[in-house]
Amino acid sequence: MFAWLLLAAMVAWMTGAQLLFKGAGLHALANPGLSEGFIWNAAMWLGLVASAMSMACWLGSLRDLPLSSAYPWTALIYIFTPLASTVIFDESLGQRYYVGMAILTIGIFLSAGGVRAK
Repeated sequence: MFAWLLLAAMVAWMTGAQLLFKGAGLHALANPGLSEGFIWNAAMWLGLVASAMSMACWLGSLRDLPLSSAYPWTALIYIFTPLASTVIFDESLGQRYYVGMAILTIGIFLSAGGVRAK
């Protein structure tokens, strides 16, 4: 059970990391200098921390879960990140994008449910 919680945390951390990297890019665009745009870019550094946390959770989950069971769930990042970007960055997603996310979701459940234990 704890491994599944770590897997969920990995998805959350990586989604957060991608949003932070987008914020870092916007900050760097508004502040083109090396110091302000890169070195003092808090969103970038927080994104790196979130990525490291994601990796730690991923490795922890793989101690107890088969890779073939855990890996399909990483695709949730491709669903949660764009949805969050519509709220945080006021981005818009088209109808086809939502259809694609629905297909992805079905694929996740089919893939994860199709794993057989040895």
